[in-house]
Amino acid sequence: MTLSGSAPGSDDAEPETRETRDSRYRFLIRLWPRIRPHRPALIGAIVLIILGTIIGLAFPLIVRDLLDAAFEVGDRGMLNRIALFLMGLFLLQAVVNFGQSYLAAAVSERIVARLRKDLFSHLMAQPPGFFARRRVGELSSRLASDAGLIQSILRFGIPELVRQGLFLLGALVLVTIAHPRLTLVTMIAIPPTVVAGWLLGRRVRRLSTGIQDRLADAVSRAEQVFTQITTVQSFTREGWEEERFSTDVNATRDIGLHRAVARALLTGTVSFTAFGAIALVLWEGGRLVLEGALTPGTLVAFLLYAVLIAGAVTSLAGFWGNLQEASGAARRIFGLLDLKVELQEPAEPRSLPTPLEGRVRYRDVQFRYGPDLPRVLHGIELEIQPGETVALVGASGAGKSTLAALLPRFYDVEGGTVQVDGIDVREVRLADLRARIGLVPQEPMLFAGTVRENLRYGNPDAGDDEVETAAREAHAHEFISRLPKGYDAVIGERGITLSAGQRQRMAIARVMLKAPTILILDEASSALDAESERLVQDALDRLMEGRTTLVIAHRLSTILRADRILVLDQGEIAARGRHRELLESSELYARLYRRQFDDAMASSSAPTPDSGSSEPAVSVSEVSDG
Repeated sequence: MTLSGSAPGSDDAEPETRETRDSRYRFLIRLWPRIRPHRPALIGAIVLIILGTIIGLAFPLIVRDLLDAAFEVGDRGMLNRIALFLMGLFLLQAVVNFGQSYLAAAVSERIVARLRKDLFSHLMAQPPGFFARRRVGELSSRLASDAGLIQSILRFGIPELVRQGLFLLGALVLVTIAHPRLTLVTMIAIPPTVVAGWLLGRRVRRLSTGIQDRLADAVSRAEQVFTQITTVQSFTREGWEEERFSTDVNATRDIGLHRAVARALLTGTVSFTAFGAIALVLWEGGRLVLEGALTPGTLVAFLLYAVLIAGAVTSLAGFWGNLQEASGAARRIFGLLDLKVELQEPAEPRSLPTPLEGRVRYRDVQFRYGPDLPRVLHGIELEIQPGETVALVGASGAGKSTLAALLPRFYDVEGGTVQVDGIDVREVRLADLRARIGLVPQEPMLFAGTVRENLRYGNPDAGDDEVETAAREAHAHEFISRLPKGYDAVIGERGITLSAGQRQRMAIARVMLKAPTILILDEASSALDAESERLVQDALDRLMEGRTTLVIAHRLSTILRADRILVLDQGEIAARGRHRELLESSELYARLYRRQFDDAMASSSAPTPDSGSSEPAVSVSEVSDG
C-alpha cells in the first residue's frame, strides 16, 4: 500500500479512479463470504428491525387517537386505555431494540474477527522480505483501526440504514394517505439533503482516508521508537523523536479538523433543510386546523411523521459519510488481502523422508532481491553432508545471510535449486520444510510472556521435564531458577529484562526443543563477558552435535571447529577448505581472519594463538553480515 503524499486536507489526496469507485460500493459484497455463515442471526436482526419500525410508525397514529379522544371526544376512559397501550408498546419496542442491537453487535463482532484473522493469516504467509519493505506499524493499523471502521458500519451503520429506510418509506406512504398536500411540503427537504450528502460525503471520505494514513504513520513511528528505546535514549534523541511523532499527530489532527468541518456542514445543512420542512408543515397544518380541515390530533401525528422523515433523511445522509470512511478502510484491507503471496505452496507437494538425513545441496543458485536490483548470488555450487558443519565467512554484502535464508525458503531462488535430501525445497510444503530446520538468529527474539511459553515456542507439546532438560542443555536452567517465579516468570517484550547471554541461551534451548535435523546458526555478535561466552559456546556445541549445520561465522572458535569454511566474495564462493588450508591458500580469508583476530586482541589480553594452536576462547567482533 502506498501512502498518500498529498497535503493534509487536500481534496486531491486520493485520486478518483474506477478501482476506488468500485471498492467504495462493492466492499460489502466482498464481505459477503464472511457474512454468509451468520445469516440466521442477520435475518433475526432484520425481522426485529422491521418489527421495531412498525411499532415506531404506529406511534403517531396512537398519539392522534389519544389527542382526539382528549380534545374532540372527551372520553377519559379511552384516554386511559390508549395511554396504557402506549406504555405497553414502548416496553415491547425496548425488548425489540435490545434483541436487534445484540444480534447486530454479535454478527459484526464475528465478521470483523474473521476479517482480522484472514488478514493476519495472509500477512503471516508473506516472506520476511515483504515485512522488510513495509512498516509494521502500518500493518498493525490496518488490523486495528481500519477493521474497526468496518465493524462500526456493520454494527451501527447497516442496521440504521435499514431502519431509517423503512421509516422513510413507511412514513411517506402514511402521510401521503393522510394528507397529500402536506406531504408535498414535507418532500421539500429531501432534494437538498441528498445533494449535500453526496457532495460533502465525498470530502469526508477523502479526509478520513488521509487520517487513517497519517495515523498509520504515527503508530509505525511510535512502534519503531518503543522497540529501539535504548538506542533513542543513548543518543539522547527523545526530543527529536517526540517532535517527529508530534508532527504526525498534528497532521492527523489537522485533517481531523477539516473532516469535522465537512461533517458539521453536512449535519448543519441536513438539519436546516429537514427541520425547515417541519416548520413549513407546522405552518401549513396550523392553517388547515384553523380552517377546520384538520383535527389537532391529525396535525400532531403528521408532525411526528414529518420528524420521522426528517430524522430518516438526516440519518441516511450521515450513513453516507460513514460509508465513505468504511469504504476507504475496506479498500486498504482488501488491498492487502489481494496481494499475491510471494512464496507459493507447491500444487502437488512432496514429502521429506523420515528420518531426514540432512543432506543439503545448492545447485547453480542465483538470486536477487528484486527484478531491478543487482544479483546477490552467482552460480553457487555447494553440497553439505549429513552432520557436517559448514561456516560462511565474508565481508559485508558477500551474500552469507542470503545463502542461508534460501534453505528454509524465506526467499525463492532466481535460478538453480536448493535441495534437501535430493528434493527441491520448492516442492515441499513450507511448514514441513521449516519444521526440519532450526534457526538461531544473530539477535534472538523473545516474546512477552513467561519463560516456559518462550521455550515451548520451539515445541508446543513439550512437557515440563522436556523444557527443563533443554534449558539445562543450553545452560539456561541456572539463571531461570533464580528468577522470582522460575519458568513461570514473565519476561518483557523481546526479552528486554534478560541479558544478551541469557537471551542467547534461551534461543538455543528453544531450538533444542524443536530438535531439527538441519541447523542455521547466525551467531550473536553482542559483547559478552567471559563466563557468558563460555556458556553460550558450550550450548552451541551441544546444539550442533549430530546436526547438519550452516554457520554464518562471527567467532574464531566456530570457524576453527567447522568441517569446512566457505569464503564468499560478491556473491560467489571465492575459496573453500579448512582453516589452515585457507590461511595459506586464500588471501581474502587470511585478511578477514587477521582483522577478526586483531579486533579480538584489542579487547582481550589473551596470548596470540598461531595457526596450529588449539582454538582460541576469545570472541571476535562481527564480520559484517551480507
